[in-house]
Amino acid sequence: MFRKPILLLLILLAGIAINIIAEEVCSFVGVSDLHVSEKDGAKNFSAFVQQVQEMDPKPDFVVITGDIHTRAFQNLYDKLKPEIPFHVVFGNHERREDRESLKQLFPEDFKENDFYSFVYKNVKCIVLCDAGDNGDHIGHFESEGIKGQEQQAWLEQELSVDRKKYPFVFVFAHIPPGPSGKAETMYLSTNDQKALREIFKKYKPSAMFCGHLHKRHEFTIEDVPVFILPSLNWNFENYPAGFYHVRIEGKVFRATFVPLNISPKSP
Repeated sequence: MFRKPILLLLILLAGIAINIIAEEVCSFVGVSDLHVSEKDGAKNFSAFVQQVQEMDPKPDFVVITGDIHTRAFQNLYDKLKPEIPFHVVFGNHERREDRESLKQLFPEDFKENDFYSFVYKNVKCIVLCDAGDNGDHIGHFESEGIKGQEQQAWLEQELSVDRKKYPFVFVFAHIPPGPSGKAETMYLSTNDQKALREIFKKYKPSAMFCGHLHKRHEFTIEDVPVFILPSLNWNFENYPAGFYHVRIEGKVFRATFVPLNISPKSP
């Protein structure tokens, strides 16, 4: 008499469990401004790798949004041998020789240009290069210090994807746009900000992640969330070092700031 209702209930619970397991498409970490050769850069990056690898579940990949300090980073990266795939964005501290070294370290990402994209499951990641290799703190889509032509047109092409196939599209850069869109030091140039706003208005990427400012800030541009990542090393205004953990669950994503944990057992 009660077998059929109980069986139906078990099937329903099993379906709910399967749905919960399938909810999270993937997760990733965004981190910025390692400045590995300065202050606590090496210690903090070592602690970061340990902290991320101890997360449960582990993130599927990590994106570093620039100002890495290539030589010190490469030595430490080779020593630590992270288990999680890394992707890098060039910052204004990455000079031309640094960029060529990073291209050799991450050959699956970089081809000829300083910018690229990659796909993980149904998530598309677009990695811009808006920082020239001459140290300029103001961002540009095109510059003598950026290898690759017509990056703005390339960005629009990369954003023109089937959003049913890739419902999540994230944009990464080093130098951010400003919340007001006005000309300011440490942000994208005025004309590039105007272009970016029009692009975001048309294509509506899921979010943008940047660094450069050495503090944490969140705002929107044309309803697109913009996350400014603090430095993993040092920050202005007493902002703590840390990173963003982004979890994609069902039809939404959640970006959470995670303070860096410097534990006694950190390398």
